[in-house]
Amino acid sequence: MNNYHYFSRFAALAGFPASPSADFATLSALHQRWPALIPFENIEVLLGRPVSIDVEKIADKLLSKQRGGYCFEHNLLLRQILEEIGFRVTPHLARVLWGQDKPDATPQTHMLLTVALDGVRYLADVGFGGVSLTAPLRLEAGEQQGYRLERFSQEEWLLSMKSGGSWRLMYRFADGACEQADILVASHFVATYDESLFRHNLMMAKIINGQQTNLFNRHLTVYGEEKRQQEAASFTDFRALILSFFTADNVLSETEIRAIYEKVG
Repeated sequence: MNNYHYFSRFAALAGFPASPSADFATLSALHQRWPALIPFENIEVLLGRPVSIDVEKIADKLLSKQRGGYCFEHNLLLRQILEEIGFRVTPHLARVLWGQDKPDATPQTHMLLTVALDGVRYLADVGFGGVSLTAPLRLEAGEQQGYRLERFSQEEWLLSMKSGGSWRLMYRFADGACEQADILVASHFVATYDESLFRHNLMMAKIINGQQTNLFNRHLTVYGEEKRQQEAASFTDFRALILSFFTADNVLSETEIRAIYEKVG
């Protein structure tokens, strides 16, 4: 009898079929529904709270409490769910290049997964805050679905996304797997390093009404047919913006929202 402990909890929220198969259709469906259900957010780090990489604690936060999290939380939980279904999953750490013109080395502060299926490897990543990937990518050189994978070296891949008429760097990662201890160190660094962007800025992302929606501090950007932007001019505006990323009521207290608002002022 299959043990779908974490998958069943996700399926109950997402309206997912109760008996999944370890095939491409299931992998694609999970990847599509995830960023429309669970937001990327760094609220715990911003408020100076510890972030756990224990899967049960992550599931309690993301599924039971219907909050969100950053890459380590998202992709560790996705890994557990995929492995419950029967997928072969490998975790990797990546060097984030977002905002850089050149793929120069940065600390390994991002986590992603690769999934082996029918002789093909796929990149699966539901925790990149700048843009929410909504589908797995074949781990091969070339363009696909608005993204481009290329060999950075014999050991590393480079991922970019199409932005207008050019390509925007996302991250580079090695073929080899990382260990849980590596993930622990990377997550701790992101959450506690004094100059980490996550400690001083609110960053949220989700697919809302089919559109990539990002909140950076008090500034909301919606990437639809036309790019729309909105600035929260008051606490009331900010409260409405931040709560729009959550599907459940009362996920944050008024005290927490006020603390976030003052922190990003």
